[in-house]
Amino acid sequence: MLLALDMSVVFDAVDHSVLCKCAQVEFVVNGTVLDWLQSFVTDRSQYIAIGDERSETANLSSGVPQGSILGPILLALYVSPIDDVICSRAIKYHQYADDIMLYITLATNRFYVLSSLTECSDAVLEWFL
Repeated sequence: MLLALDMSVVFDAVDHSVLCKCAQVEFVVNGTVLDWLQSFVTDRSQYIAIGDERSETANLSSGVPQGSILGPILLALYVSPIDDVICSRAIKYHQYADDIMLYITLATNRFYVLSSLTECSDAVLEWFL
């Protein structure tokens, strides 16, 4: 049984200080590289342009740049603790950036399988919140 989760909004919800702390603590990113990472994600702005029209520029206090080469890597770094949440429930998964696929082999007790996936997806949602 497979449950596909699309967490696309998480690209915009990445807390910069949490991202940098995770990089430092979980992945031992320090010094100049940590400074570079912090510089890359902070003090960013965006606007919308259609033809000759352009919205006002808005400062971004969270998120990683979508469409960039580093965006999916930074998102994977940010959500890496989700591995503990999923694996503690004996569920297998595949993840790339904002897509997570939870899966489990169907057993004779299908209610157990369904409740296991439900419990895991609830835990994933709680972690993201």
